[in-house]
Amino acid sequence: MLLTSKRPFLKAAVCTVALLCLAFVARPQEPRPAGPSRAPAAAIGTETLLHQAARAGDLKLLQTRIRQGVNPDARSPSGRTALLEAAAAGQLQSMRILLSAGARVNIASPDGKTPLIAAAEHNHADAVQLLIKANADLDLRSRGLGTALEVSERMGYEQIAEMLRKAGARTFGRSVGDTVCVRPWGGDGYCGVVEAIHKNHYQIRITKIVGCLNGCEPKPECSAGKPVGGPDGLRTGDVITTVSWCLTHTGVEP
Repeated sequence: MLLTSKRPFLKAAVCTVALLCLAFVARPQEPRPAGPSRAPAAAIGTETLLHQAARAGDLKLLQTRIRQGVNPDARSPSGRTALLEAAAAGQLQSMRILLSAGARVNIASPDGKTPLIAAAEHNHADAVQLLIKANADLDLRSRGLGTALEVSERMGYEQIAEMLRKAGARTFGRSVGDTVCVRPWGGDGYCGVVEAIHKNHYQIRITKIVGCLNGCEPKPECSAGKPVGGPDGLRTGDVITTVSWCLTHTGVEP
């Protein structure tokens, strides 16, 4: 008898819940945005139109994005800034706009490549000059490339190399005018002054024979196939061209 008396109440409760569910489903939904929400343009690792515009020299789009508040130092997924992209592409006007917007000239990619190194690597002399005037650090290094001066010397870009030298750029013991030592065999070898660099080949004027006074046989690529020291070997004053990997002791006094 008690169970029967509760049935009307249970039916009423079920009906109420059902009506509430129907009302919720039928409730007008707020309109959704037409497209996905845009992530903050300054976020690290966010690809933005800023990079594309800088790289392509699309000045109108570049200026529009900056006016919209995009951080000029925003990084792409690979960690590159728009200024680095513009420098690598030799886009001078893009570079000027970014610098005027406050882009920092020395921000490097994860492997250490700066806009200056990128400009030197791709033989963009005007871009290098612009970055020098913008007080770029001339001696920052990237993995695998070295400094901007090292890159330009190794690639044979003499105009850029000379420009960087005049601005005060130095390398880490491997630039024209530096004293280097070639001692890949038992500590013996020779030291001298770098007179010229072309890609991976260094022209050196020998200033001292080290540990080979009676003559020793180096690897052929380190001494043009000649012995070092002794009556028939290389001597002080000789000029020799050697490959870069033979320079095992660099930037030191012999």
